[in-house]
Amino acid sequence: MSFLDPEDHALVLRVVFDGPPEAGKTTSVRSLARTFGRPVETPAEHEGRTVFFDRLEHRAGMFEGSPIRLHILSVPGQKRWARRRAHLIADADVVVFVGDTTRAAFDATVAALAELRRELDARPGPPVGVVFQANKRDRADAVPMDVVAERVGSERVAVFETSASDGAGVREVLVFAVKLALDRVRAGAPLDIALAEDPRLASALELEALLRGVEGSALDESHASSPSWPPAGGARAADEHDGLVWPPVEGRILLAEATRTGVDLRAATGGDRVLGLGAAWRLHSSADAIFESIDDGRDALVGWARLHTKARDLVSPRRCIVLFETADDRWRLWQIVHREPNLREMEERGPLGVVAALRHVLAGRAACRTIGVELPCTLDTLGARDDGRVQFVGPIPLIPRPSADATLDELTLDLANHLATTTEPAARLLHAVAELLAEVRTMDEDREVIALLERRLRHALTATVTEKSP
Repeated sequence: MSFLDPEDHALVLRVVFDGPPEAGKTTSVRSLARTFGRPVETPAEHEGRTVFFDRLEHRAGMFEGSPIRLHILSVPGQKRWARRRAHLIADADVVVFVGDTTRAAFDATVAALAELRRELDARPGPPVGVVFQANKRDRADAVPMDVVAERVGSERVAVFETSASDGAGVREVLVFAVKLALDRVRAGAPLDIALAEDPRLASALELEALLRGVEGSALDESHASSPSWPPAGGARAADEHDGLVWPPVEGRILLAEATRTGVDLRAATGGDRVLGLGAAWRLHSSADAIFESIDDGRDALVGWARLHTKARDLVSPRRCIVLFETADDRWRLWQIVHREPNLREMEERGPLGVVAALRHVLAGRAACRTIGVELPCTLDTLGARDDGRVQFVGPIPLIPRPSADATLDELTLDLANHLATTTEPAARLLHAVAELLAEVRTMDEDREVIALLERRLRHALTATVTEKSP
């Protein structure tokens, strides 16, 4: 749990490396120690396996005027030490889950990750971020990364490829994990000044004694404490905690997934921007989302986040807002939205498809009125959930704008044209259009809009009866 050290007012963050036995937790921590030139404290091992923890301390830049100090811990992976692991996980500000991605071990890895996610979701306060360290990528029997990403993505984690044995990718994992922990602090995670006897200030020996008490039994003397693992030379970590992201923690995970191709958001300095990142993501930023100061940008981000929160029951879930400094020393807000099928793409051919699309547009407009948010409800911005309910899949404007009636005109005219030429049975068409007309009359819609729809639908019904009558 993050806190301020009374000695030097450092912000102390606990980064916990979790994962199945022999996945590479200790190896990862020792790889970081080589990079930073710091010692790892390992109170006890048994047959080369961690019994309590591996502990590494490191300073990692500044946060709002306070130095950042990391308590990096790996937990014992064996089931017999489950209580010790639970105690260390309970105070984690972020968890790095080291996953064995070899074919033989991957199913057990995914199951253990899902269990960790359930444990962390039960904690009160802002969410605890998880970074999935896809380890053992140097092995010939490693599961393909696209399969790894698909299997673990549902657990709301950021995914990084690593090989802990040679340190490849491990430092990048830590840098991102610290960003998630800081996002949690920004989001209001409990932050206090530790008292002199606070167990969070415990040394490695004191933490070992605390875990012995948690376990309720002493460790066999054959597992006596081993000396600290020897350090090697390395570089100090840079302060890389940049950008403001909403929602906290999970938003940064989405950002990492969307920008994996290496897009540089800082390079976009002016005008409206829409970027496509493969087939999965769209990035949007309007010309009025550029600010001269970070304070103005932060205020706009907060307002936009409130708008997203207000509309959360209508909008598609996989989206985030990011405030980045631009190359010309200003600040720009971006909205990153996972691409979901819209009504134009989903629309079936023929009049029945038009009726379904028109029903979704009207439902979207009604939902906007219910939540008190004006969003543009069009064939391009609306889609349907798996259960058939309408959802908003487009970008939410920084300044909300009401729906244009042009979409209703387009759909009702399309419906009339389809009805004039379709070979669908008349009875089926009459039932569908009449049912929609009855729904329109009960809607809390603008009276002029209702009158327009009734005129168009009656005209369509008349045309259908005339054309289809024997």
